[in-house]
Order: sequence, then C-alpha cells, then structure tokens
Amino acid sequence: MSNYIAHMIPEYLGHTLNWVYTQIQHVKGYTPYVITRRTLNLDAYPLERIYTSQHTETLPTQTPWGERIVRRLGFLPWVDFRCFSRVLSQYPPIFLHAHFGWDGFFALGLKKKHNLPLVTRFYGYDVGILPRIPLWKKRYRRLFAEGDLFIVEGTNMKRILTNMGCPVEKIAIHHLGVELDKISYCPRIANPEKLRILIAGTFKEKKGLEYALRAVADVRNRLTGMDVETTVIGDGKLKDHLYGVAAQVGLSDRIHWTGYQPHEFFIEQLYEADVFLSPSVTAADGDTEGGAPVSLIEAAAAGLPVISTTHADIPEVVLDGKTGFLAPERNVDLLVEAILQLAAKPELRHEFGQRGRAHVEENYEAVKQGARLQRIYSRFDPDLIN
Repeated sequence: MSNYIAHMIPEYLGHTLNWVYTQIQHVKGYTPYVITRRTLNLDAYPLERIYTSQHTETLPTQTPWGERIVRRLGFLPWVDFRCFSRVLSQYPPIFLHAHFGWDGFFALGLKKKHNLPLVTRFYGYDVGILPRIPLWKKRYRRLFAEGDLFIVEGTNMKRILTNMGCPVEKIAIHHLGVELDKISYCPRIANPEKLRILIAGTFKEKKGLEYALRAVADVRNRLTGMDVETTVIGDGKLKDHLYGVAAQVGLSDRIHWTGYQPHEFFIEQLYEADVFLSPSVTAADGDTEGGAPVSLIEAAAAGLPVISTTHADIPEVVLDGKTGFLAPERNVDLLVEAILQLAAKPELRHEFGQRGRAHVEENYEAVKQGARLQRIYSRFDPDLIN
C-alpha cells in the first residue's frame, strides 16, 4: 500500500498561502503530492510531485463561461477532473486532502470515483462569505454528509462549522505552524524617543487596516515627545481608500508604504519594529480570518508584542495581557490605549515578546504541528487501522 497523500488546491502556490507549504513539508510519515490547475512561485515552494491540469501560460485571466456553468452545476471542469483522476489512479493516495471548503465540495466526485476518504481544511473566506450564499449552504450540507474529516484552526472555526451542520465528531482542530529555525527570537533595545509600528496584510476590509491607520494617527497626536514610525506592507483593492484615510488623518507623509513584498521581507521587518498592529474585523460581506493570520504567529515568534482584536481564533494566538493586547473589532480607542501602554513600558514589550515566543514554541512550531497533523492523518492509514 502506498503512503501518498494527494493535496488538492486551486493554484500552487501564492505567497500569501505559504502556510499551506509549511503543512505539506512537515508531515514526514507520508509522501505528498499536489494536484492543481496551475503553478506559480515554484522556486519558493518546491515540491517533487506537482501535477497540473492546465498550462500556466495559457490559462485565461477570466474563468471561461463554459467552466462557470459546469461549476455552477456542482462539478469540476472536465479538464481538471480528467487530469486529477489520472494522477489519483497512477499514485493511489491514502486519502485526498482538499484545501479550502470549495475544493472539498468539488473533490466529492473524485472521492466517489476512486473510493477515497476526503479530508477538507477550512481557512477563512470559505467559512465567512460562502455560507451566506444559499447555493453554498446546500453544497456544504452535502460536503459535511459525504466528507470524512474537516480540519479547522481553532475553537471558533469549529463552532462555525458545527453551527453550519457539520457533525462535531468529524471536526479536528490543528494549529498552523511556523518554522522557528527561520524566525529567531530577538529582544528589542528600546529607544525612548522612538516607537516603530509594523502593519502588514492584504488590503482587504477584514484586515482592519483603516482602524490601524486611525489608531496610529491618534497615537502620534498624543505622543508628542516620541517619534512614531509606521511601516505598512501590502497592497490590494482597498489601496486608494487606505491612502485616502491616511491623508484624512494626516499620515500621508508619515507612513512607509512598501507594497507587496516577499515573505522574507516581512520577517526582516519584524526585527525593525517594536509593535505589530493587526486589528482584523468581520467584513460587511462576511469575510473573516476564519482562524488567525499566520503573521500574528510569526510576529510573536520573533519576540514582537502584538495588538489585534477579539476576532475569530485570534485570542488563541494572542493571549490578551500576556503576549499582546486585544480590542473589540473596530474599537480604535482601545487600540490607541494598547499602543500607548506599550510605548510607555518597554519592559512590558519585552515580557510580551518572551511569552509570545514561548507560546509559539509550544503550540505553533512547524515540526510539532507537523507531527500533530500526522497523527490526525494516521486515522486513515490502513497499516495502522489494521
């Protein structure tokens, strides 16, 4: 019997999904391969076995109408189904692992044809926006009935899936891990005349970046004897809006906007900052973090105190009053108070950094989480079951 695990993901792999690669790499007891529509960034995320259904250079920028109709009917496009099915026949896996809820649904046909257990991992958009759509509510009911296991990041996401109708016995909690050999702990040397704030994330509503900017502006007005430096990493559809907010609150020439940058740049900037500010919110369309941004875990691993919100599973990553501060969503006043406390107390920043690193080492370290994920996977291993 082979020990393959087939990972199904729409495209492999965007830089904002680097945590998918970490999961795949750190499960050592099984041989992974990926089935996907197209590939990108292979130099950053190499894997021995990757099978694509379409050539990246010929893939259209917009989904063809025929494919939209097929997906609307609830099926994988034929070109994808044929390719993925051929690979599954050639390299029979122990189970099929779909990343994101929508791919779990579209994997049901492959599960049935090849008589495979189906594991689906949820992340964010798939538990925030899609369940609001009647068609997807119906599709998820079918997925929960026919799928074998559903992996979530924390207790909040588990509650969401349970409320959507997923049997609780089919849900497993597994934390995303970060590679601590690539993120060293580094105590900061406080400068009483300067506070360096780092903000990072795709420019989407759920990242709460507007509230971060407003909080920074208020802090600058109140910390008249301290230079507040702010770096913002990211880009996205709300760029013009956020630039407008910055101008409105007097920050236009007070922020270093870097645009999108490689992951390594973000890690480097963690060591140049005193505070990581990431106030996620539930967007108007229902989009949420689902679990918690991996950037929060990485910031804590680097010894950086985190200011965030009581959103999704963030309270499991950022321990309020111990490794950082949490405010209710969209509460700028409490974000300001949190920043002011850390600005006034360098020793508190140091304590939060130490505790944050220890928390990550225990609960979010990639090797440990790989071993824990392997134990979850092993329930489908016929050699262990028998």
